Amino acid sequence: MCFKGIILKCITFMKENRSISGIYHLLSGKKSIQSVHDAKIFNLEGLYGIYPALTMIDFLDCVQQMVAGGLIKKGKTDNYYDITDRGEQYLKQSDVTSILCYFNGIKYYGRDVTFLERLFLIIQTLSNIQKGNTTFIPVIDRPSITNWTKKFYTTIKGNRRNFTIKLYEELYELLNQLPEKEANIFVDRLSGYKYYGMSVEQLSEKHSLTKHDVILYLTGVTHHLIVKIEQNQERFTVLYSLLRDLEQTKFITNTAKQTYQLLCNHFTVSEIASMRNLKLNTIYDHIVEIVLYDKEFTIDTFVTKQEQAIILQAIHKYNTYKLKIIKDNTTSSISYFQIRLVLARLEELRLEGPHV
Repeated sequence: MCFKGIILKCITFMKENRSISGIYHLLSGKKSIQSVHDAKIFNLEGLYGIYPALTMIDFLDCVQQMVAGGLIKKGKTDNYYDITDRGEQYLKQSDVTSILCYFNGIKYYGRDVTFLERLFLIIQTLSNIQKGNTTFIPVIDRPSITNWTKKFYTTIKGNRRNFTIKLYEELYELLNQLPEKEANIFVDRLSGYKYYGMSVEQLSEKHSLTKHDVILYLTGVTHHLIVKIEQNQERFTVLYSLLRDLEQTKFITNTAKQTYQLLCNHFTVSEIASMRNLKLNTIYDHIVEIVLYDKEFTIDTFVTKQEQAIILQAIHKYNTYKLKIIKDNTTSSISYFQIRLVLARLEELRLEGPHV
């Protein structure tokens, strides 16, 4: 119910402004300006990238199940869907509302997986070494995780017992704050001495959930742990030691950073395109990306206050975020680039009030 509920939530927020594919790219964390932009303007930042392993085949299969179950129906155009009355009722009855409060996809994207894998492997390592077993097969085989764990273990080796006790106490306290189902799913995933945590399929069978729901519950619990750990670093010192070196993911690309530096040095867009041997539209993409991640970067240089007001009026009047509809209902001098900039700053501009 969790996975379907999240899709229904996305459809409710996006309406017919985006196709069903846009929801897939949002949940799987596609590294594109459009997907991150969608997360922002539709107030779905928490759901961005919460299911990176999701395939389009599995996603569309679930969508078809929802159509067959009467939860959603085809929209006015292909690849667009509307939620039905039955879908709204399903959404109210599902457990998606309780799990949604855990997700913070934009902030924890990338860090969540690394933290979780480190935690899984350090627990398995401590459990086995405690029993004198140094030849166990690690549950995580990513070199970046195994190498980190080996180095980290050398730093706690002399204080291993106290570290293990504190790790247990911190995890117990945090998991005890969760509903029993979520906590049990997480604990069942852990591996120890001569014991391997349950696979997603096994968890699915044990807890009577779909594999998608199991994965989303694990992600939600992980986000819950991270937010509590970061808010109380001095209280959860052991768990924070697994997070300390993980900086918040910067979605801004290296190529956009180069454009940003040139803009700061007062080069024009045309000059930057020429200097970098890139198309003008590519530089425009960079600027939209910069605006999404740098709240101090002003858009007034590229779209005047009056133009911002005209764009905002079109968005409000036609209740849409579709670029073409907005473009067709503004003055001919306003470009798609300018509309994208306003959409990137939509929340802030609305708070500012009238621009003309």
